[in-house]
Order: sequence, then C-alpha cells, then structure tokens
Amino acid sequence: MIVITVPACNESKTLRKCVESILKQAKELNEDFRIVISEDGSTDGTDRIAEELDKNYEQVIHLHSDCRLGKGMALKRAFKTVEGDVYAFVDSDLATSMKFFPQLINLIRQGNDLAFGSRYVNGAEIQRDGLRDASSRLYNLIIRVMFRDRVLDHQIGFKAFSKRLIKDVLDECDSTGWFWDTEIIVRSVNRNYKFVEFPVDWEEKKNGTGSLRMVTEVGLQNVVGIAKLARLKSNTNRPKN
Repeated sequence: MIVITVPACNESKTLRKCVESILKQAKELNEDFRIVISEDGSTDGTDRIAEELDKNYEQVIHLHSDCRLGKGMALKRAFKTVEGDVYAFVDSDLATSMKFFPQLINLIRQGNDLAFGSRYVNGAEIQRDGLRDASSRLYNLIIRVMFRDRVLDHQIGFKAFSKRLIKDVLDECDSTGWFWDTEIIVRSVNRNYKFVEFPVDWEEKKNGTGSLRMVTEVGLQNVVGIAKLARLKSNTNRPKN
C-alpha cells in the first residue's frame, strides 16, 4: 500500500485542491493507497476541511494535533501511524506539478529506496523569484560540500521512500521542522540507500509563506540542523581509543 502524507498547518486555501489532485493521480496507479492529512496546530479552519475530506473519501485519514508539531514531526507521526510499503509526501501548495506523481511512486517500485523531484536537475522547469532561487541553490551547495551526498535539491516537498528505508532511518531523524527534508536525505545517502533525483515542473506559490518571519524561522532551523548533523558526522568519523 502507498501512504501519501500531506503535512498541513494553516493550509485552508490549498488543502482541498491538493488532496483531490492526489486522489486523481493515485487512482491511476491501480494500487491500494491512503492519503494522510497530518494536520497540526491550525487556526484557520484547516482542521475542519481535513475532517470533511476524511468523511467524504474512504482513502483519506485525518490526523489532528492541537499543538504545532512541525513538518518533520508531522511526517514522522503519519508514517508511524499508517503502515505501507511505499511512503510519500507532497506539500499542500502543489508547487510541484502533480503530473509527476506516478513517476515518483514508480521509481520506488523499480527498486529505488528514495526518489524525489528536483528543481535543479537538467530538464526541470522552475518559476521562482531570482533571490530565493539563488539562496536555495547556495543552501544546497553548502549541504553537498559538507555531507558529500551529490544531491542538487534537498528541500523540495515531493519525495517518496521505500519501506525498508523508513523502518531503518526514520527514527534517527531528529529534526521536527523544515530541516527534516535535508536530514533524511543526508542520512539515507550516507548509508548507501539507492536514490534517484529527477527533473520536475515547479512554480513558487504566492501564499504568504515568504514572510520575513517564515524565512527567519526556516533559516534558523536549517542552521541548527546543519550544526547537529555536522557534529554527528564528526563523532562518527572520530577514531576510537
């Protein structure tokens, strides 16, 4: 079974369209699937929309938390709650074109442990503000240099995982927030799990998430996450007495 998670906090404007788009694409795979809305700390009615979707579609499950968990913890909760043999997640803004969803799942079915779309692989079509594009590329370059994982796009919200990777790596990921995307990739690649990064069409959505507060929050989480991973790498490589 395919477990597709949508992490959602204050996504009332995008959640319904996202879930219905996933339903349409997932049905084309002719496999059993569940869509898990892992909703946490919403104050804009996202919880009510998620509950309605849960009632209207048998494939949809709504997991609610009164408090804000963070993206990483919301995904971990969903993956631990619903059992599957392929795990995926999609950001609710649908910045990545959903026409690539069957390809995302099929790449895991073909023997990869980790598959994800990329804005920076040759062939990708990206529409994004120049400054944010440049800062994202710089961030990914820093991660590649520090952790030698060869990945061009760590942050895109369009990823899928094999069951064995999730069982092996999920509990090791400490990040509860935005850095989770980067952490699970770095840990998986460094443990030699087979991965594939493929080009997608991606369009930045103007939904308020680019506020100074948001950018600052994400930036701080990334700094803390990088520091923790770097310390772990240093301790792992340190000679034993």
